[in-house]
Amino acid sequence: MKLDQKCSIDSYCKDIYRKFIDALERDKEKYAPEWITSWNLIDKQFKKNMPNPEGAPQDFSEYNGPEDLIKWFIFQGNEDKPNSYPDELLSPLIDMIRSYDEKIFKQYNLSYNFENYSKSKGLYDAQDYMFQNLYPVPERYRIKRILDFGAGHGRQANIWMQKHEDITYVGMDAIPLSYCLQHFYYNHMSCSFYDYVISPEKITHPFGKGIYHIPTWRADLLPDSFFDMVICVHVLQELNSKLVNHMIKVFKRILKPGGAIYIQDAEHWRSRHQLNIEKILLKSGFVLEFKPHIKIGEDFHGIPRIWRKIDPANSTIEPPWHLRLAYKLLHSKLCPEIIRRTLKTIKHRHAK
Repeated sequence: MKLDQKCSIDSYCKDIYRKFIDALERDKEKYAPEWITSWNLIDKQFKKNMPNPEGAPQDFSEYNGPEDLIKWFIFQGNEDKPNSYPDELLSPLIDMIRSYDEKIFKQYNLSYNFENYSKSKGLYDAQDYMFQNLYPVPERYRIKRILDFGAGHGRQANIWMQKHEDITYVGMDAIPLSYCLQHFYYNHMSCSFYDYVISPEKITHPFGKGIYHIPTWRADLLPDSFFDMVICVHVLQELNSKLVNHMIKVFKRILKPGGAIYIQDAEHWRSRHQLNIEKILLKSGFVLEFKPHIKIGEDFHGIPRIWRKIDPANSTIEPPWHLRLAYKLLHSKLCPEIIRRTLKTIKHRHAK
């Protein structure tokens, strides 16, 4: 996909912040309770008067225009990131990512020092893509439809939309600054672009190739058993418990059997919600497929994991114990009919 092509459907809207606020107000009563639009980590920082680094965003409830992308880059950090991948694998990816970022900064006369980009932000973005595609999978699990939940400024789309021609990519967020930056960042990519807060009528099924931008409170618009992968990078630990539980249910609904969740964060740091996300995923019918034995900060910025939704057709993956018990009872002659019907319902929901 070439960067100099242009075929966006929804063009960059300079008034995107007002459009976002209008959509939130319109949807608040039916779709957007406060718990679904909050960011616990940042709320906690403000209450404790813990500002972000100088030059980084201090108020995530506002958007002032493309210049906020500079602040977000500073927020991500410009220091060297740890790395264990060979340079020959990462360098082509970093060059690809950098070409798009430099193009945007140049087009809008944004000032940013790219001197250490290849060892910091560019490296970090390339590493995530490598972990998401680390090993071969059967064709039925090939990644073609992606949900990026809590997408930051939209960085994951950069490499996915350049490397692949057949991607359906959905960016999702509920924070005003990040949502508006995503709108700006996605719009300059060379693919069809549809934004809910600009043209809600265009967010229709089936989703085709291109980028769809949807606020978190409209997760109901995501089709069932559709996505191959959900990306969650440094997001689940930063939310409230109700939203985490809600979104894991959403992920289970929208992922195909065998679909993956890519999680990258500090893993055991539970922030305010104190949830054990691993246990919730296991109880929800996911299995941990990949987790490297690495040290945070020395080998990589976080702990990448790939969780896979159990595919009933794959006999090599064993369902959780409560589902195995349900299956056994379902086929037992000693099982009363009322329990049998209940177990059939459980089995049907799990298969989804």
